[in-house]
Amino acid sequence: MNQTRFAYVQIGANDYKALADFYVKAMGFTICKDTAWLDGKEGICLAAPGFESGTAPVFGFVPASKGSSANINDAGFAHTCYETNDVKAAVKQLLKCGGSIHSTMKNAEAHPCVYCKDPEGNVVEFHIPFPAEKTAGELANTAACLLGLKREKNLRKGNAQGAMKFIHVNIICPDWSKLCGFYRTVFGCVNTGSQKDHQGSYKEQVIGVPNVHVTGQHVLLPGFKKDYPTLEIFTYSVPGRALPCEETARGINAIGFFCENAQTVAEQMVQAGGIINEKTDSRIVAGDLQNGRILLRQK
Repeated sequence: MNQTRFAYVQIGANDYKALADFYVKAMGFTICKDTAWLDGKEGICLAAPGFESGTAPVFGFVPASKGSSANINDAGFAHTCYETNDVKAAVKQLLKCGGSIHSTMKNAEAHPCVYCKDPEGNVVEFHIPFPAEKTAGELANTAACLLGLKREKNLRKGNAQGAMKFIHVNIICPDWSKLCGFYRTVFGCVNTGSQKDHQGSYKEQVIGVPNVHVTGQHVLLPGFKKDYPTLEIFTYSVPGRALPCEETARGINAIGFFCENAQTVAEQMVQAGGIINEKTDSRIVAGDLQNGRILLRQK
């Protein structure tokens, strides 16, 4: 398969400079010198927290004026998620920097998982390191986080509370299984973890959507030797809006991949049901099954 590497998330904002500053101060992002993803246009690039130097996905913050940031159940790129050993401290820092809490349960910041919003209304999820393989070490770390104990070897440097890692981009769609198949076929993504089936009053409060049933799957994004970020591809029984996915749209309006051969990947996307929207000398702008905007760049 044509080698690809997940490398980019783009967020459109009314005030992209202020929003980028928020992600530095509240979320532990760092300034990134590599601005190639901006394609010479206005914006700021930041490296996502929790990765070794030079391996972090890049977030591009760009000016945008169309529409509004995504609600948690809107179809498209709906939120980003961050793992932290101290959810309470993460939420406190986010509130201090101008964010807000989205989850509706009492004392939300004291829970192991909470949904918040940045100052422009983009949803960000914080949760402790849930055990994926259920090894003794993972279970011990989860227990320590729930009890508020410090496990220094598991902390990741980068922000005021000392522990934050970008771990997934969430996509909402009408048929999660079909969209997972698209990303597996085109980008070599691999299913990870069990299929998700979330419902009940507590989950409704965490998500902030009443009477909801959420199903889906995580797939590993390609190009990482360890600590893979994922796509969290979900279907909500209570659907939201179909988001505009354009360069001028507010919120998460694109993800990007470096490709060994961008043209070949673009052709594979079309064969799998995607579309090509634009080609330039430096990139290809494509769309997944629901026209989620994907940028392809040659390695």
